[in-house]
Amino acid sequence: MRPVQRDDVRQLAKTWIDRARADALRSGEEPPPAVDGMPDEQRTHLFREAHYWHTLASGMFLEQSAPPRPTEANVRAMRAHLRACCEQLRSMMAARGELLPEGTREQLAAIELRVAGSLDLAEKAGPVWARDADAAWHELMLWARLLDYDPSHSTDAWVPEGWNDFAGLYLA
Repeated sequence: MRPVQRDDVRQLAKTWIDRARADALRSGEEPPPAVDGMPDEQRTHLFREAHYWHTLASGMFLEQSAPPRPTEANVRAMRAHLRACCEQLRSMMAARGELLPEGTREQLAAIELRVAGSLDLAEKAGPVWARDADAAWHELMLWARLLDYDPSHSTDAWVPEGWNDFAGLYLA
């Protein structure tokens, strides 16, 4: 993805005005003012449109709308991370014996089933990464944070590059 540069936006707006001026002169009409001579409101609108098209062309819309696909290494790291998290929670539950709130063990068991299903979807997606794999990975990202009792020991090797740029997740 290429960042949008102010000079690129200005050049595109200038190109549009130059073209409009040349077209008007060819057809014998009064040409619009040059960029520097335009009223502020008109220039602002023109620059806003030029910025919009550069932003679209740069890939920023897609990057902010579609989560980045995890690599095989991310998926392996996610599996290891969630396995370690669940093992730690089961160990902590064993140490507390029957002195935990009712439903604790059942909730963890249900979560582990969801995690296993989501990991299977992510691992088997292969080159075809569809919405169900996106949803599964999004859920895994949430579980990775929620189940991590001691996040100070986490390396976050399971976080795909660009995930924090993705606007659809607020916990990463």
